Amino acid sequence: MNLFTAEGISKAFNEKPLFTKIDISLQEGQKMALIAANGSGKTTLMKIIAGKEVADEGIVSFRKDLRVGYLEQDPQFPPTASVMDCIFEPGHPILHSIGEYEQLINSGEEIDPGKLQIVMDAIDSLNGWDYEARAAEVLGKLGIHQLDKETKLMSGGQKKRIALARLLIDDHDVLLLDEPTNHLDLDMIEWLEQYIKRLNKSIILISHDRYFLDNVCNVIVELDDSNVYTYNGNYAYYMEKKDEREEQTKSTVDKARNLYKRELEWMRRQPKARTTKSKSRQDSFYDTEKVAKGKRSEDKLQMTMQNESIG
Repeated sequence: MNLFTAEGISKAFNEKPLFTKIDISLQEGQKMALIAANGSGKTTLMKIIAGKEVADEGIVSFRKDLRVGYLEQDPQFPPTASVMDCIFEPGHPILHSIGEYEQLINSGEEIDPGKLQIVMDAIDSLNGWDYEARAAEVLGKLGIHQLDKETKLMSGGQKKRIALARLLIDDHDVLLLDEPTNHLDLDMIEWLEQYIKRLNKSIILISHDRYFLDNVCNVIVELDDSNVYTYNGNYAYYMEKKDEREEQTKSTVDKARNLYKRELEWMRRQPKARTTKSKSRQDSFYDTEKVAKGKRSEDKLQMTMQNESIG
């Protein structure tokens, strides 16, 4: 089942096109990696899909009533907001009650039995214990413990983990994750791999960690020179098929360049002989010229195994 479609999406930055009239769709159950060389507009495209930025052209449409969660590359929070405020939103009754419960049991102080019972009764009435189990796992694995700490006292890495925790705890249908492994240590990355793999959700993510992509994703979408290439497999499968595609492209361009040299001589020799009779050959020459002058994709994506210290 199709969950969202992006059709004819174009975006330029300072009059330089990032991508032109590209189409992408996400099917139910797909865990899709969006990859491209640096500066090709991956994050911009993700923002357009998330509705945080407007395309110059094109339409993005989601299936009705889908809940979409978006992890930004550099999430921002109000400086005086606490971790509790950021993850367990007051406007979300279940999450807010779970946040109060987590705050009580992790405060390090003696727990007031009356307050604890009130919060537990609230969670009972909202059927929220599945949420609570999820919250306890996510907070523990991402090293988030001080729920009363204000965000102005936090590093960028801590804010990123808080934003990730909020998405994983809440119940979204589609997750858009921009560099989710940044600022995670190896244990956290391995846990996140397994957590995402068992999630019954559709996901689009950006990451430079090839091992993470290999273990998590079942669809790879590559943005290359305003073209979109889709591979139904993991990262290893994508690399195999990409090499085949590039070898074929190189062969096609090389043949076109050889033909172009011959036809260019003919074009230069025959300025007065270009009659209607030779028009088809001229048209063919211009088509060959486009292929011959097209770039051969020799740039390699910079993919690594993430091993950043958390901060």
